[in-house]
Amino acid sequence: MSNQYGVYGFRFLDTLDKPFYKLYALGCQKVTEHSYNWDGLKRVDGPLLLFQYTLSGYGHIEINGKTHKLGPGKAFMVEIPGAHRYFLPKSSKSWEFYFVQFRPDFIQREWREITRSFGPVVELSRESPPVLFLQQIFHSAARKQITDGYRASSIVYQFIMELYRLGTANKKEKAAWPEKIRQAAAHMENQYVTLQSLEEIAESVGLSKYHFTRSFKNTTGLTPIEFLTKVRMEKAVSLLRSTALTVEEVAREIGYSNGSYFIKVFRQWTGFSPGEFRHGEEMVSFSQMTFD
Repeated sequence: MSNQYGVYGFRFLDTLDKPFYKLYALGCQKVTEHSYNWDGLKRVDGPLLLFQYTLSGYGHIEINGKTHKLGPGKAFMVEIPGAHRYFLPKSSKSWEFYFVQFRPDFIQREWREITRSFGPVVELSRESPPVLFLQQIFHSAARKQITDGYRASSIVYQFIMELYRLGTANKKEKAAWPEKIRQAAAHMENQYVTLQSLEEIAESVGLSKYHFTRSFKNTTGLTPIEFLTKVRMEKAVSLLRSTALTVEEVAREIGYSNGSYFIKVFRQWTGFSPGEFRHGEEMVSFSQMTFD
């Protein structure tokens, strides 16, 4: 529970006309008046992107005709102007929250990708990296430590990266994947040498290839073929660094029928040909590489 409140606005001339991210405002508030009511279509301070996280009490937000209760741990992400309204309902005595606003310049695409992934309303732990970072930058603002546009730009970028990282981390948690997705991933990790087609992978878990592909991508962030290729490339790196196998032999060891296709795929994933990777003297000597 916060015992310090404030709202801080930022306009930095040093980056005003430069292609940097622009922090607009951030704060911590506790509202108790039921006149607190923001209509996203009536605001004149946009265009803005807004993230708001509830600490205590609760508020409401209406989006596309649906009302969401925003209790502790709930956050919402909206664009201003936009078809939404957030407010303190008469049933709530108070609403305490952190918020951050920034201009959409140069970062709107990433913001929309994140909101598509999480949805406009998301539940986050107080200990999650985005919330901890939001708390940190609020206290920095309170201490007058955000003093130039370059620092402000880095804050916007880091906050977006923390949201991205959280979404990606969720996709990497295999224990939380549906059972059939876990089974398919394990099948690819164990049988990468012999697998030949998407149909074969889908059949191993009893799903149609179209439903399987869609479900696997939504869960892991990768298509099944991308996941299989990732497994093969990680194995290829190990073989190239730890054995004297020829490129053709490495290709066969990881499930490719010929070296030329392996060389093409390996270059796409690492930026080097297998030979350059194995013998290159002007690059870091990796013994293992993880493609996450």
